[in-house]
Amino acid sequence: MSSIWELHQKTKLRILGLMSGTSMDGLDICLADISRNNDDMAVKIIEFSDYGYDAEFKKLLGRIPEGNTETVCRMNFIIANTYVDLIKRFFNDHRISVDDIDLIGSHGQTVWHDHRHSTLQIGEAAVLAEAFNVPVVSDFRARDVAAGGSGAPLVPFVDYLLFKKIRKNLMILNIGGIANFTFIPNNAKTIDDIYALDTGPGNSLIDISAELASNGEQTFDQDGKIAQSGTIRQDILNYLMEHPYIGAKMPKSTGREVFGRNVIDNIVSKFKLNSADYGDLTATVTRFTAEAIFINYQQFFANNYSIDEIIVSGGGADNPVIMNHLETLFADVPMKRSDDYGITGDAKEALAFALLAAATIWEIPGNVPNVTGARRSVVLGKITS
Repeated sequence: MSSIWELHQKTKLRILGLMSGTSMDGLDICLADISRNNDDMAVKIIEFSDYGYDAEFKKLLGRIPEGNTETVCRMNFIIANTYVDLIKRFFNDHRISVDDIDLIGSHGQTVWHDHRHSTLQIGEAAVLAEAFNVPVVSDFRARDVAAGGSGAPLVPFVDYLLFKKIRKNLMILNIGGIANFTFIPNNAKTIDDIYALDTGPGNSLIDISAELASNGEQTFDQDGKIAQSGTIRQDILNYLMEHPYIGAKMPKSTGREVFGRNVIDNIVSKFKLNSADYGDLTATVTRFTAEAIFINYQQFFANNYSIDEIIVSGGGADNPVIMNHLETLFADVPMKRSDDYGITGDAKEALAFALLAAATIWEIPGNVPNVTGARRSVVLGKITS
């Protein structure tokens, strides 16, 4: 194993990036070569795989926020050992030796995110370091929160590196469990000239509604078929659009503790829905995801910037109903996938934490104060070697 100082002196690192998002549906693993030129970085994706969690493990993850201290403590190690098993599978699938890896960057699993107050990701880094004898960078969000920021979103650092040379007014939209976008003006000269925010739910409410509509047989709305079977309930949509987060000022970050099962349970109770209504509910929350993205653009950017192009990634990009809603709302704006620029959409978030891990080793600040509200730029992450 190379020392941290030896890694710091290298101009190219081969890094394994790990991401398990707010959808809690699986682990994304991306192996990438990250090269440094002063404070700029270049990226080459070597391999990518996503591994779905089994139903029992998903249940364990879903129960963490309601669990006690013992639950969180135990799951910290259970999650990490699950990562170890999946990384070994990744190595086997792609015929990769751990000796080829310089570093692991692990986001961990978000347990709770309290905007500008606290954030907690678990998945013990020491377990990974011990299993593979490779340094691990983890817990990326805490330092930004300590510096007065919200700890999210962090992907704008990566969006700027990947897309800054296009020179258009770009919306880089990621639709995961939570949806977020980075806005890069065509005249952005540095990372301090970009903007980003969490817009609200991405797939989080859709997944829960789809589970209800399928009587537990589906954990997400495959190809938007459940939403297509239903009708948008305007009364429910109007109610959702009045959620205080939608009109909140920037900086903005959120999570499943805000847009999770509590929202769906509340709607079912308030509007007296039954199983016959769950297709309509899925159609409505799918529209809500798109409307929340659009209204956040309207609130904060439309008066000063038009959009030349939207680049979409994340699981929601595979939902044709979401995409159709976005194409209607953002009329005449070209919509592309990150794949069109050589960045596999499903790999982008795992790649982000490989890049952020490299930034940590090279002591390059990874937050964007203009985005998170932090007092200053800081180097993110904790190193376990």
